[in-house]
Amino acid sequence: MTSPKGRRWLLLAAASLLATPARAPLVRAGDPQPELLLAGFSQERPWPEAARRGGYDRTEFTIYSPGLAFWVDVAHLQEGDHLVLNLKSPDGGIMAARDIPFSRPADRFFAFAGTRHPARGWQPGPYLGRIQVIRGDQILIEETRQIALP
Repeated sequence: MTSPKGRRWLLLAAASLLATPARAPLVRAGDPQPELLLAGFSQERPWPEAARRGGYDRTEFTIYSPGLAFWVDVAHLQEGDHLVLNLKSPDGGIMAARDIPFSRPADRFFAFAGTRHPARGWQPGPYLGRIQVIRGDQILIEETRQIALP
């Protein structure tokens, strides 16, 4: 038979185990570091083949553009990494965002965050696309690209 004190200790030990946060994946010296290969904007859904051929290199953004997408091509992602993308309007509002977790390594990965033409039209000014690659509690890549509507 267990004493009341023994049961309390067992419950406290179990509760502390449940409260212990899971360890974040570590950045190890042997792991390949992620690399941002390409990044840019397009007026429609971007495709990896077109981006890699330079098909979006001269994207012009106008008040008539049907949409806007920020795209990235990244290499050497590992299990546990997060690829975070967002597209911000000139007033700082987030127009599109994605957080893509990786359950297995990826040698190369293409992703985008985009939006269609707003009902009120495009605001003049700079639109910002931001990429982050996060491994555990470390940001390994953080870059911003900009396209402007005059």
